[in-house]
Amino acid sequence: MERWPTLEEQIEAAGIHYPRSYDITYRIGYILQSTGSTVLFLLYFVRSELFLIPLFLFEAGIVLSSLFLLVWKREIKRFILIMTFLGIVIQLLSLFTGSLKANIFSLGLGFLLAGGAGLVGKEAYCFGFIEGWLLLLVYPVAIIPNILGFGSHNFNLVLSGLIAVLQVSFLRKKLSQPLLKSCKGVCGLPEGMKDR
Repeated sequence: MERWPTLEEQIEAAGIHYPRSYDITYRIGYILQSTGSTVLFLLYFVRSELFLIPLFLFEAGIVLSSLFLLVWKREIKRFILIMTFLGIVIQLLSLFTGSLKANIFSLGLGFLLAGGAGLVGKEAYCFGFIEGWLLLLVYPVAIIPNILGFGSHNFNLVLSGLIAVLQVSFLRKKLSQPLLKSCKGVCGLPEGMKDR
């Protein structure tokens, strides 16, 4: 039986510089996402105006994990980065949109969540994290009503609580994995190793 190469062997064969510190930084992004989503839920529950601070922490986690994501298909990383940074630009532009500010801001959050969904979807696909699949479904359900102006406090409270629980459970699984854990075939091999 042929031995499947370790992720470090795959990285080396692909000529990619991706030390263990990058994987740690990638996981720190998930810590920020989980912390941000949990504090966001708590502040939103008590109707604090400060709920935007943990939202930005959550978004910073998506940005960090997006930047340090390792995938063999460049299109996946490109999609995640485009969605993430387009979301940030739209949110910044929302500051200048007057009466449509909340809807435009939500649209930007929607793009950011599309990037976040790509991240958790990748983990769900590669490692079978059920939380990743659920977050992939919950993110659009959470944001679309807000983009259309139909989101209510109770709706957002329930979904932010669900996202927080799923994020923390996802984080627990991700942090229990060894650094640079390989997908074991489901994600394929880098171009330089396919002919071996």
